Amino acid sequence: MNYNGRRLYSVHTREEIREKMMKEVVQISEVFSLSLSDATVILVHLCWNLCKASDRLVDDKEKFLSELGLVGSSDEDLEVDGEGDDNLVSTPFCSHKFSRDCWRDYLSKTLKKKKKKEDERVLSISCLSQDCVASVGPGTVEKLGEPVKEMYERYLLASFMESNKETIKRCPDCDDYAIKRHDEVPSEDFDVVCLCGHIFCWSCQLESHRPVTCNNASFWLNELLYKSRNLARTAKRIKHCPECYSLVENHDGVWKCTDCSVSQPSNDSALIRHMTLWETSDAALQRSKWDLEAVEEKTMDANCSRELDVKAIREAWMLTVQCRLVLKWSCVFGYFISDYHIAKKEYLDYLREKATANLSKHKETLHEVTDGIISGGGGIIAFREKLGDTTETTGNYFRFFVKTLEDGLCDVKVDAYEDVTTDYWFCDRCTFKNDSFDQECRMCVFSFESPPHVALCNVNSSASSHQQQQDKRAQ
Repeated sequence: MNYNGRRLYSVHTREEIREKMMKEVVQISEVFSLSLSDATVILVHLCWNLCKASDRLVDDKEKFLSELGLVGSSDEDLEVDGEGDDNLVSTPFCSHKFSRDCWRDYLSKTLKKKKKKEDERVLSISCLSQDCVASVGPGTVEKLGEPVKEMYERYLLASFMESNKETIKRCPDCDDYAIKRHDEVPSEDFDVVCLCGHIFCWSCQLESHRPVTCNNASFWLNELLYKSRNLARTAKRIKHCPECYSLVENHDGVWKCTDCSVSQPSNDSALIRHMTLWETSDAALQRSKWDLEAVEEKTMDANCSRELDVKAIREAWMLTVQCRLVLKWSCVFGYFISDYHIAKKEYLDYLREKATANLSKHKETLHEVTDGIISGGGGIIAFREKLGDTTETTGNYFRFFVKTLEDGLCDVKVDAYEDVTTDYWFCDRCTFKNDSFDQECRMCVFSFESPPHVALCNVNSSASSHQQQQDKRAQ
């Protein structure tokens, strides 16, 4: 995804994020003549705020280090819990020595406890001795070996990412990658495609849910989806009485009419319908993901020589996954359209039908060109051009589809016709606004390859009916 020609984000491995973290540690270490271990403790304590760390160290370095337990203690008492001196470890700032096993047990429990406290930003760790404030940093942990060292490294990286969560977020579906938002991006409203294949919303980190808002997506996943499935199960044994329309329940094969006051709200039926559409679309999404995996394996087995071809093929098949996500969440978008806007619901169904047909055509083309490019036979240049064309066309159509929905389907009429003459008319089939000189609806007849470029307009105004236009033409 791009903004003014620039990418909105970049995907990094955990090691790349760690390198960025260590650059900040080295910077503080070199400027203020501190060990890497002490610089790490300082940055963790100040939530990786370089400016704040610099200010505190400039104001009174010794006092600040003392507050953090990064200066030697005058306490020379020795606490021993171990078999021999080789097995004893202390911090560089105190004389309290404990066995490696004690340290490992203490740090394992402490790090796990701090990991659970998601709202705790100051994550400094002190000496194992109860009254000692000496800090435990990488220098001490290094002496303890695995698995404590690995756990501490993960803890440091997690604290760095948490402190920079406005610009760095880990992929919610894998532990291998993190996403860095570029500084010039003005909005958090965009989708992320991780290298693992997961597509999610940067703002709420839910699965990509355009054209639905984050709040509505959360409401659907956390409440409505569960409710709709319960209603669907109930609907299998309950129906409406044909006489009074109250609920009729099946009792041992006999249908009995219940109290009319317990009638099922009509909104429940709409919820069940959209849940069914959602689950059908989700199944299609899963098939698209399997297709992508199969194509990736196919390109690897075929040892496709051109890296650009492999990248283009993967992007084209990834587009089918993204489009399926849009179609899936457009079902939820339809549920949140007011019952008073029937025309908008019908227009949405019409656009979904067109989008689905366009995606099917894209997929048919992909099967053809993927085989042609991988085989490397004759006409490979034509296959490459066809791959680029179908990817661009389908991507443009779905951007048009999403924008139309996010703009509120404002091409749709919502007011009653008035007996006035205008220079436009609305299609009775799809409700699209056409110019008076159009003999056919532009939306109904346009080619999938080139959606019409129309200005979105406010249709809460007077409109002439299609019948009026037909009468005028007849005269």
